[in-house]
Amino acid sequence: MRKISKAAKKAYSFWKDKAGEKEHIVSGRDFPDEYARKLLQQQDLVFTIKRGLYLLKNKGDAPGTFFYPFYWPAVAKLMEAYQPWSIEKEIALNIYLGDESIPQALKIRTGRNVKHILGLPFGLKIYIRPDPAFEEKTRRQIKISDAKLYIDLPEKVLLGLRRRKGINFISFIKGMKFDRRFMEILYAENPKPVRVKELAKIAKRIGRADLAAQLGEILKEYTIYR
Repeated sequence: MRKISKAAKKAYSFWKDKAGEKEHIVSGRDFPDEYARKLLQQQDLVFTIKRGLYLLKNKGDAPGTFFYPFYWPAVAKLMEAYQPWSIEKEIALNIYLGDESIPQALKIRTGRNVKHILGLPFGLKIYIRPDPAFEEKTRRQIKISDAKLYIDLPEKVLLGLRRRKGINFISFIKGMKFDRRFMEILYAENPKPVRVKELAKIAKRIGRADLAAQLGEILKEYTIYR
């Protein structure tokens, strides 16, 4: 019977412990050493998501089977290096509507002065853009697949979206509660009168007279040229 070395035992013990704790997404620094990582990869127990980020898996699992359930935990792990950050725009809107499916392109803003495109398996991408005016109060923490993520507040999503058509956008306006004072603060910091006028018209047309009135009041108070 072949004797297992201490280094190999250490590697397998690491895999077993992490899997037992359901901590399947790990960085290169998490492995006991480089030997452990390479050995587990050779044994088909580790999948490389991208350089420095790995997924602990069962031997023989098909890539599509094991990667997709851990997409959001992988995003959370990757974004540790970009704090503060927040999911924005269409994907944030979809999440508020209960759609937690994996997007082909995930858009994220960060308070750091960086602009990156992170490539993930199966053609998935994360687009990270700098937001010099990033404020913690404009995001909230949520959980998807046990991953702690950050998402723009509904008011930030509403005022920031350029695409204002489609069933999802209408459903978002119809069903979401918006804080009037927070919309006012956001608008005062970055006034977009044409965009808000359009939002007010849409809100009124679909039966959100309350929201239309609030947007109209904000326009009146903070826009010099109307």
